[in-house]
Order: sequence, then C-alpha cells, then structure tokens
Amino acid sequence: MVKNFFHSALLMQTTKSILLIVTLICFNNRTFSQQTELMMKAVAFEKISMFIDWPLVAAGDNASSDFVITVLGQNIFGTTLEELYKDKKIKDKKVTVNYLTTSQNPGKCDILFVSKMRIGDLKKVLTYIKGKPILIVSETEGFAEAGCFVNMYEFENKLRFEINQKAMQVAGFKIDYRLLRVSKVLNPVIE
Repeated sequence: MVKNFFHSALLMQTTKSILLIVTLICFNNRTFSQQTELMMKAVAFEKISMFIDWPLVAAGDNASSDFVITVLGQNIFGTTLEELYKDKKIKDKKVTVNYLTTSQNPGKCDILFVSKMRIGDLKKVLTYIKGKPILIVSETEGFAEAGCFVNMYEFENKLRFEINQKAMQVAGFKIDYRLLRVSKVLNPVIE
C-alpha cells in the first residue's frame, strides 16, 4: 500500500513536471514567434525604402536631415527600432524613431507606421499627410484599401506586403517593379 502511494505520487509529480515543461515551451515559442515577426517588420522599413523613391521635397527642407520613422498609435516595437537602427542608415541618412499617440500630429517624418488604430483615426491621419512626402505603412487588414500605401501582414510564416499602387503614385512615390512583383498590388496603375 505504501509502495503504491509513492508510485502514484511520483507519477503525479512527473506528469505535473511534463505539463509545466510543455507549457513553457509553447509559451516561449509564441513569444519567440512574436519577437521574430516584430523584427521582420522593423527590418522591412529599410528593405521597402530601398525600392521606393520619395517625392521631391520642397527647397526649404534640409537634405541632410535624419530619416524619421514615426510610430503612431500603439508601440508594438518596444525598443526594437532604436536598437536595430542605432548604427544603420536608410537612404544614406541616420535614422530617428518617434512614438506618438493617435491624438498627436505626426509632424515631419519619412515613414509613418500606423499601429492598432480605428479606421476613423486613420482617415484623419490620411487627411493630414495628403500632399506630404510621408510613406504611410500599416499592419491592419483593410488599411491598404482605405488609403495606406503599404500594409504588412503575415502569410505562411512570412512577412508579406500589400501595396496601394494608385495611392502611392498620386502622392508622388515611385515604386521599383521588383517590390511590386513580390507584393499584392491593390489599385494597380496601368502604364
């Protein structure tokens, strides 16, 4: 009887240990997956920029200024952007990262990343950037159709892009055909 009690207690303890290990592995894989996705999105800013030409800026703008990435809305990146771009350049410019809430004006920036916001707030942002050389990037389904230039999404464990070609062309951006070839193109422009 004592032997069965110890055997049952040992079996129960082993089962609990296995469940704890499985839970930790699953949790850590999920966290790793989220971190990997965030890093891919952070790196994507530089990669996208390589295939896009911004509209010519007004003569009063300083050509030697920093390349500014502004995150508007929820900061999903934490400190990832600062760490990634502290020693890197985009378009031969030092990178500066700003974080703003949805109620703040994004000011001057090169890339405006809108994160976790309502469509009504997006419409206000689109009105603000109209006519400005700001590449608006999102990660929310439907935002490319609503007017964002680039939307990032995950499909089959890969980061993919939707490009609103017509909106970008109207805003004066030029897109390399190689980026268009690897993206889902919305509102294609026939030339």
